[in-house]
Amino acid sequence: MSEARITSAQALVADSTALVRLLADVPDAGEICVELSKPYFTRRWRRADQHSFWIASDGTRAVCHTLTGLELDEVIALWLSFDDYRRRPGFTLSASSLGRIIETELGLTVELDE
Repeated sequence: MSEARITSAQALVADSTALVRLLADVPDAGEICVELSKPYFTRRWRRADQHSFWIASDGTRAVCHTLTGLELDEVIALWLSFDDYRRRPGFTLSASSLGRIIETELGLTVELDE
């Protein structure tokens, strides 16, 4: 069985230095930064090393969950199934909720590094 890893970090939106550090490895980070002062969610894929970035903000705090150990087809399947979970009442994106979705939908073991 394959294993995926989720590494999570967060920063206050008002702390521009911390935000730059949080998004340093994320494709299109500049475009994302301007959106984080309001409720926001996006995903990005970095092909070079097959990293999937999941970024969310409540307007005050931004979080970035970085997924490794997944192939592109697995990430696409995860993106599609995640949208169904996201619409459920009371759903909150976290490393553990994302890990449960990966385990359920892809049958992979997930290691959390929060």
